[in-house]
Amino acid sequence: MITKNFRDMPLKSKIELIIVSCVLFTSTVAFLSFHFISKEHKKVLYQTVASNLSYSASEICTNLQAVEELANMILSNKTVQLELSAIEDADSAREKQRAKDDVYNILANYLFNSTNQYISYISIVQDSSIISTHSIRINKIPAEIRDRLIQTGKEAEGATIWITDYTQEYGCFLVKELRESTPFSLRPIGTLIINLNLSTLLKQTTIFHSSYEAPSFLLYNDDKNIYSSQEFQENDVENLYSSFKTKDYCIKNIGHIPFFAVKGQIPLYKWDFIAMVSYDSIAQTITVTSMVCIFAMLLSLFTVFLFSSKILHALTRHFEILIKKMHLVGDGIYNFTKTSEDYGNRKDEIGQLHTHFDSMAHKLDTLITENYTNELLKKEAQLKALESQMDPHFLYNTLDSINWRAKSLGSEDIVQITTALGNLLRISLSNTKTPFTLAEEIKLLENYMIIQKLRYPQRLEYTLNIPKEYNCLLIPKFTIQPILENAIRYGLEEMSEICHISICAVVENHVLIIKVKNNGSSFEDHLLEKLETQEVQPHGFGIGLLNIHKRIVLSYGKEYGLKLINHEDDLSGEEYAIVQISLPAVSQENKNSINRKTLLEE
Repeated sequence: MITKNFRDMPLKSKIELIIVSCVLFTSTVAFLSFHFISKEHKKVLYQTVASNLSYSASEICTNLQAVEELANMILSNKTVQLELSAIEDADSAREKQRAKDDVYNILANYLFNSTNQYISYISIVQDSSIISTHSIRINKIPAEIRDRLIQTGKEAEGATIWITDYTQEYGCFLVKELRESTPFSLRPIGTLIINLNLSTLLKQTTIFHSSYEAPSFLLYNDDKNIYSSQEFQENDVENLYSSFKTKDYCIKNIGHIPFFAVKGQIPLYKWDFIAMVSYDSIAQTITVTSMVCIFAMLLSLFTVFLFSSKILHALTRHFEILIKKMHLVGDGIYNFTKTSEDYGNRKDEIGQLHTHFDSMAHKLDTLITENYTNELLKKEAQLKALESQMDPHFLYNTLDSINWRAKSLGSEDIVQITTALGNLLRISLSNTKTPFTLAEEIKLLENYMIIQKLRYPQRLEYTLNIPKEYNCLLIPKFTIQPILENAIRYGLEEMSEICHISICAVVENHVLIIKVKNNGSSFEDHLLEKLETQEVQPHGFGIGLLNIHKRIVLSYGKEYGLKLINHEDDLSGEEYAIVQISLPAVSQENKNSINRKTLLEE
């Protein structure tokens, strides 16, 4: 019922209904999309950024534990124990130096085999003696700082101590007093100092885990700044600390640059950290989210468009059918294919248009059938009457007279020419519908070559190699002769030497292949294709190559036709032009069993 009512509505009302529906649907989707964006984007951003930055803090903790494990490995190394004790007990300088070299090699091996690129150097201090993987770096540390590191390690009595007072200038230090591990002896044998570059550590732990740019870090302990990855004003840092009293994240301007900051704690070490990323990078995420919503809106509009197109197509297809009918009438076709739509029962404008147009086309068809067809038949009769007025026997009799006159005068050349020309005219003007065989085409070629060899007695050589068993095969009339004529013309035209022309035939897989070969000329690349597209204009005498090719294709199909080949002889190096003709190998006896359009041209 609804479908019928909509179908019978005026076209204007239908379009108005579609427009209103589209606007309402688009407005609803746009409102819901933007409402969802404003409600959810902050929550999603905080969860994403905070998760990445907290993971970085866990990675920092893991790397610090790895350094502590390295310190314990050095302490427990038997060679280190023996050599450090030997340095303490050795009397000769040579023995002490040997022991120091052994310890150095072990420390260097630990350092360079470690994947922890943030370890700057490893040193062991014994009284005034220092064994270090990078002596220059440890010597840059002021003596009073170095003495404090050693004193702090001694006071810890073997415990691992992290010293962060000099992190910004000299890095973070792990200090551990080394003691003998022999029974009944815990004698101190040196102080282990491992220096860490916190900047490298932080870059290594965050480079793979942040979806945004590399974060900036503030490390502090009991409100005492341990390390900051970039310089901040003191009041900016204090304001930042105060912002985390009620929540774990905030957006804060530092130096007129907005940052998204997350507060956390490095496990086990009780170091507080503030990780910050530029809010510009987060703004990019907001932009992406907005783009997603825009995409959703565009998708909804596309859906509306698709739905509207379906409805409009249901309307306009009837007009398209009407336009096609108009084109058919313009082309002279007045009987239309019936469609599933019965326009006679429709009450709207579309039904009335189709009904009246069909009636008009039927009346036109009746008038043309009765008048125009009769006029064509009349003209055809007139043409046949004109054709019947030309009697080909007049031409034969004239040539026959010339022939007898030439014989009486003893002019053998004229006799041959008139005889050959008469045969050619008889075959050309023949209007019979009997099949044309290869033998008849060969006879036509022989008469044609008689005339040509008399014209060019010293410059033309011609050979014909076609087995006699092929004589019964059917071939369209005047297929080989025009090609032979072109071969003579272009072969003699482009050189002064003797023109050699050969014609041969072979049957392969029920296909008759005839080749016309001549020297002295060659074909342009893709000549047939260029002739078909009119890129090259055909020229020459008689029936051109393109016409012969089209006639064969129309008669037998696209698998047959002409093929133009340029061939260079391997022995003489002379270039030959070859026209290859492909035809179905059909004899007169079995021609009725072959499915083709036509076999004979008059």
